[in-house]
Amino acid sequence: MDKKNNELIKITDLTTQLGLSSRSLRYYEQIGLIQSVRPEFEKYRFYNMGTIERLKQIMVLRKMQIPVKDILRIYESESMSVVVETFVNRIHAIDDEIGALAELKRIVGDFLQTMLDNGITKISAIPLLYEEMDKQLAVFEEQKPVTIAELDDVSDKLAKPLDISIVDLPPMRVLTSFRKPGTKESDFSGFSRYIQINGLSVAASGSHQQFEFQTEAGDVLMVRVSEDFINDSEYLDYPFAGGLFATVNIYLDEDLGQCFRALVRQLNANPYYQFAYCTDGTSRHPTLLEDLISPDDKRELVTMLVPVKKRMADPALFDPPIEITDITIAEIEAVNPVLWEIDVPLDKMTPINSPHYKVLDNGEVEYTGWIGTRVLNTNVAVKFPFRVDVEWRTDFSRAEFGYGSSEGSLDIHHGSDINFAFCVNAGNNPDDRLSMEALTFYQPIFKNRYHFNKRGQINHDGYNRVTWILGQTHLVAIVNDEIRYCGVNFPYMSFDLNREECLPIIVGGDGQSMRYFRSIKVSQLMYTPKNKIKKEELVMITKQSNNIISTIHRLVTSEYGENYWINGSMKYVMECLGETDYDYQFFAGLTGDMFTQHYSHTNFAGEAISSYLSDENPARFFEDTFLKCGYAATYVASEEVLKNTEMYLQTLIAYIDKGIPVIKCGNPEGVFVGYEDYGKILLYITGDKNEPERVEIDKVFESKPFHGYEYKSGWIFVGDKKEDLPLAEVYRRAVKNIIPLQSVKTDTYCFGAEAFRAWARDIENGKFDNMTTEEFDPWGYHTNYVCVLATNGSCCHGFLQRAQELNPDMSFLEEVSRLYRRIAEMWGGDNNRNDTDSLEILGGGFNVTLGVLQDKQKRGKIVAKIREFANVTDEIVRVLTDGINKTEGEK
Repeated sequence: MDKKNNELIKITDLTTQLGLSSRSLRYYEQIGLIQSVRPEFEKYRFYNMGTIERLKQIMVLRKMQIPVKDILRIYESESMSVVVETFVNRIHAIDDEIGALAELKRIVGDFLQTMLDNGITKISAIPLLYEEMDKQLAVFEEQKPVTIAELDDVSDKLAKPLDISIVDLPPMRVLTSFRKPGTKESDFSGFSRYIQINGLSVAASGSHQQFEFQTEAGDVLMVRVSEDFINDSEYLDYPFAGGLFATVNIYLDEDLGQCFRALVRQLNANPYYQFAYCTDGTSRHPTLLEDLISPDDKRELVTMLVPVKKRMADPALFDPPIEITDITIAEIEAVNPVLWEIDVPLDKMTPINSPHYKVLDNGEVEYTGWIGTRVLNTNVAVKFPFRVDVEWRTDFSRAEFGYGSSEGSLDIHHGSDINFAFCVNAGNNPDDRLSMEALTFYQPIFKNRYHFNKRGQINHDGYNRVTWILGQTHLVAIVNDEIRYCGVNFPYMSFDLNREECLPIIVGGDGQSMRYFRSIKVSQLMYTPKNKIKKEELVMITKQSNNIISTIHRLVTSEYGENYWINGSMKYVMECLGETDYDYQFFAGLTGDMFTQHYSHTNFAGEAISSYLSDENPARFFEDTFLKCGYAATYVASEEVLKNTEMYLQTLIAYIDKGIPVIKCGNPEGVFVGYEDYGKILLYITGDKNEPERVEIDKVFESKPFHGYEYKSGWIFVGDKKEDLPLAEVYRRAVKNIIPLQSVKTDTYCFGAEAFRAWARDIENGKFDNMTTEEFDPWGYHTNYVCVLATNGSCCHGFLQRAQELNPDMSFLEEVSRLYRRIAEMWGGDNNRNDTDSLEILGGGFNVTLGVLQDKQKRGKIVAKIREFANVTDEIVRVLTDGINKTEGEK
């Protein structure tokens, strides 16, 4: 065996050697591209030379943009044809890219020529774009040997610009795979087991709760823990400072190193954010990786996070502010409303740097600062946007213009950095001719200075009033009820002001002039978050893209005898409307499906009486059924839907968007619970399926006959609640409706006792005597009727019990329930085998055969048993009739 091939390299050394992340190595191992070994007593994974050579090959193939799934095919196949096919497919893809680029080059060239022909020659970006595209095409067109370095260069050039986001991770306490102080080891695998065992790894993907990164100690896993977490493990916990991070999403089968380099390039060119370095030149924190939920189940998605910080705000990147003059103070105040305001207690202000500060008997404050750094803190803190109102007078008799000061100014500062003031009466001089009496201020956040001579003039002989409004839409200075400056479109106004710090308002001023403050009011202005969505911009998408009702589950539970999907469909709709009392048993009782035997004189005509009744007039049947619950409903036949598909599709979408499913009648019965691709695909759930299936809109009404029976199809839209009916009364009416259902009889079918007798007569009279095995359909001719009597005998008791609970005077329902249990016993299936001559034992149940029905002796016993069912049904009708008459008479 090759000794060199058995040499092992530790994962941490390999990541450095190849420039691959350990996460990528684990991913390649997970999908079967490579294998690692873990020698005994070693915490790290190792790779042999054969694996390293394969990794080098994989890196080359990925730089050629060969998909990982194709690389896997290459290594799984021993056929050279797979390799050739993969490269041919890539060449074809490149040809397509070249064709697209060439076409784009032509379009851009034509556009450029049109601009030049029209004399537009100052748009420098257009020629630069043209030149850059020429360079990109030249890469493909040069016919010369390609080196790895050139391949790297081309791969980087073709990489698309990253979609970078900035997130602000909160400070948090974290537990890591570092062992506790004293070692520099990271036990990634052991820590992974620890957090799983102790339930610490349950954070949702993308929730900023669990990260991994690389250090000299190897791979490190980091999970957020609560502040009161008791760490009795061998692993290190510490406070994670959080802060700003630039993030980009990337699939693990892509080149993480290339992504990182591209991120570096884009951040270097970003005018707003830059990498956050420490004073020693290292990054504030190693690059983090966090798992995300991938939209592609076959590819693992992560987000890469690198620490960043804001660059110094540069106003040159923005349009200049605009001064407006045709506005009133009232109009300004109307668009800069006050959230709260505080009248500053003048005797509670805090002197900073020892100014003269004295509270006078009249409540005013006497102040002088001599120099601008000696100020008074109001101890009222606000965020942008805010407003400050000051009323004061200045005694200029003491003005000396000492210390190089500008006498008589009034400065307002937001925070302790007093280099940036909002100032009136600034830039004065002993020679009045040289005094500026200026209005000056520094733009918030950007700190660039604005200066307006003579706009800061104040009264020298009395009190003055100044108002500074640092608003979301206006920056305003008002002196003695006169607007001295009003500007809009300042760059700071485009920022998220909610993110700015809450800082105290500080007042002061230059010079020896004594100032007397009568009042200071600080106001927090209302901040309206910027509407990031234009009106109606996303409404259409929300209504017409994809949606699904939040609660998806089975319509029926067949193992509990819930056999009729239409009842489950109606129950599901009412559940979504918040009507939890209207469950499956309720609708099976309301329709009579769980109380009434049916029989067709001809062929199979449905599995329950609701099939028969709805077939004659579906609109009347379904609309009446919901009306009995107090709800309006509209049945639309499939023929009508097909005539106006778009209208009814939009109606269905509107229902789904409101959380209301739409019932579909026909085979199979079910409900529409969602839609995709603007309604081209409908999500449809039937029966006891847990998940909906996708049906194309043009195939919605494709219906297959069921045992030769063609169900009528249509949609049912359940509308508003028209009447709030007492539940007890609804149940009472349903019980009373059982009686007339038992006597329904037409030329083609019959219900109740007559259904049993007609069924018995047909068997007795030899309906099956001349039938062949191929012609005999057990379900259509016999066992569906067995299913009905078995369901009625076993499943109606919950409805009857609930009806009696709501209507205590209906005590006769106990006897009705006993008679239905007798039907179940006579059937004899499952747990009801007390009768030695039950229908199942006689061979006339679900176990029926054509031979039994053709045997006169055997079928005679079956016929007799079926007639017993008819007699019990007669008794049920009698008990119901007597009981209802009695309760109605007593009322």
